[in-house]
Amino acid sequence: MEYAMTKIVYFNVSEIAADYYKKNPLPIDAQTVYLEKSPADLTEEEIKRVSDADIISVFVHAVDVGARVLSNFPNLKLIALRSTGYNNVDLAYCREHGIEVVNVPGYGDSTVAEYTFGLLIDVTRKISRSFRAVQESHVSTDRYLGFDLRGRTIGIIGTGAIGRYVAKIAKSFDMTLLAFDPYPNEKFAQEYGFKYVSLDELLTQSDVITLHCPLTKENYHLLDDAAFAKMKQGVVIVNTARGELIDTEALYKALSSGKVYGAGLDVLEYESPLIHDDLYLSAIETHESDTLLRSLINLRMLQLKNVIITPHVAFNSIDAVHRILRTADESIVSFVNGKTINSVLNK
Repeated sequence: MEYAMTKIVYFNVSEIAADYYKKNPLPIDAQTVYLEKSPADLTEEEIKRVSDADIISVFVHAVDVGARVLSNFPNLKLIALRSTGYNNVDLAYCREHGIEVVNVPGYGDSTVAEYTFGLLIDVTRKISRSFRAVQESHVSTDRYLGFDLRGRTIGIIGTGAIGRYVAKIAKSFDMTLLAFDPYPNEKFAQEYGFKYVSLDELLTQSDVITLHCPLTKENYHLLDDAAFAKMKQGVVIVNTARGELIDTEALYKALSSGKVYGAGLDVLEYESPLIHDDLYLSAIETHESDTLLRSLINLRMLQLKNVIITPHVAFNSIDAVHRILRTADESIVSFVNGKTINSVLNK
């Protein structure tokens, strides 16, 4: 069933996205509105303009798509996420109010995997630190001694599309592969000559541990104090998945003590205040103690020389961004034409 003159509101629209939408209009009869803001940041006047939306589309930077925000859209039928992750959306509210939620299940397998190895090589060979030393004219080559990846063991947590591509790259570096996944892909493991092990085995045997799993209630703080205690001395941690998979305080302690040689982090627990100063100030004003504490730990982590932190941009290549926008629009068009694809409510 096609809705008459469906109203679609796109949030978090960047210049690249705006250019894409201009060149690739939807092939349906729809009124479209494009906003740079997240839905949670709208003024009362802006809410009035878009409150009759049938469909909204948000990017990963829309961190709070919950009841407070969604109640502003009484006609809402679909949330089209321009991301794979959906932990920023209140799915229970959506189910209760008959709102469908769709995501982009695969857009950047190679994109995120390449970035993962970019972080890994930067950490192990101290590339960014060396560059800063040259900028500051304080070069001492002894300070930037790194180590080879060849022959090292990499533990991959999560072997979905991105994790599998990481395995392919690791194999080309002549690394030994271990993997943990509740749903192992034995055919792929056999093809690339690695084995699935328990999480404990992976933690104790890996020189590098990289995370490529979705965030669930079960794996929140998957890497905590107990997990770090099991790891090799001098392990390297890379996270391009979700920040909440790692206990911020536990990682900080492990980095400070030298248990963890270094970390490459594109995501952080409570990363938004670090990326957006206004959210950090909001946490101070509202006395959100846990948010404030972990935000302060993030700030302290920024001061460590053995950490590289980037602002959740592992996905951010022009190729991947276009795939994200195209897939989200395909889901919207399909929904308007009566067929739901890429639903996350059934997962």
